[in-house]
Amino acid sequence: MTTLLSAAASANSVAMTTFTMILIGIGAVCALAVIWWGTMRRRVKASEVADSEKHAALAGHGPEAAPVAAVLADAGAVPAPMVEALADAPVAAAAPMPADTGSSQPLTLLKGLGPKAAARLGELGIASVGQLAALSPGQIADIDAQMGNFAGRILRDRWIEQARLLAAGDIAGFEAAFGKLGG
Repeated sequence: MTTLLSAAASANSVAMTTFTMILIGIGAVCALAVIWWGTMRRRVKASEVADSEKHAALAGHGPEAAPVAAVLADAGAVPAPMVEALADAPVAAAAPMPADTGSSQPLTLLKGLGPKAAARLGELGIASVGQLAALSPGQIADIDAQMGNFAGRILRDRWIEQARLLAAGDIAGFEAAFGKLGG
């Protein structure tokens, strides 16, 4: 009988040791998963901060802010002679907005321009795709500086290029460059 009890205790001990090892293995895998997830979150956060700083610099905010004229020149949006004129020109408090060029399409047709950004543009006097398409480089820089949380999006999401294609009625060109309209 003692042999049976001793064998049962030994088997129970082996089963308990195996169970303990399995739990330790699961714990180690979970710890590694949490470490990996934290590392990925840190990388994403660092990328978001870098993007935020870049857009703040584009908008002219912060101590390391890049001049808007230089950013426009780097993006290829403005020829060099216009950049020099923009760099020397004072920024107007409120630039006169162009009249509607006949294109009264809503701003939300543009890729990357949602209802909140459209509302902010509306507050600044831009209510249609045609008005956005008719902006001069100086007006673009002025409006971008007043976009608040959306600063830098005009150039990054290429709103002017999109607006000019739609205002010209070039739907095929728009869809070739930016994807299906309305989708």
